[in-house]
Amino acid sequence: MFDHKGRLTCGMLFDVLGWEAGTRIDITAHAGTIVVRGARGGAHEVKSRRFLHIPATVRHWCSFGARELVLLRAVPELSVLLIFGQERLDQALPDPRRLVDAARAVGGQVGGSGGGPSDRAVEAGRSVSRPAAGSGELGGGRRG
Repeated sequence: MFDHKGRLTCGMLFDVLGWEAGTRIDITAHAGTIVVRGARGGAHEVKSRRFLHIPATVRHWCSFGARELVLLRAVPELSVLLIFGQERLDQALPDPRRLVDAARAVGGQVGGSGGGPSDRAVEAGRSVSRPAAGSGELGGGRRG
């Protein structure tokens, strides 16, 4: 999430990218996505407190507001951090209503237990975690 000054804290991603305080970067935008590239002669840098300040002009080009929730994606082989906004996520992700409507229950009713929602969840957990007989699972998995 951007703070009120347009900063992002993303230390774990800096680690993945190999970026430390003082690493020079370039910040550009394309198709509503902010592109941050590691660049020796970059116009910007990773700050000492391990945050990025994204200039207001770049945020406005991508229609990002203060405290906007964003998705960050590190691409280490390119030394790039991509910043996606909610609108791009809504376009890329499947329609949640369709997913919910198409969802099927996992597992079945536990015999004689009433079959309430929590019973079905317990049974679903058992069916997922229990190895099938003769599955050849290594390590002596629990059989139940």
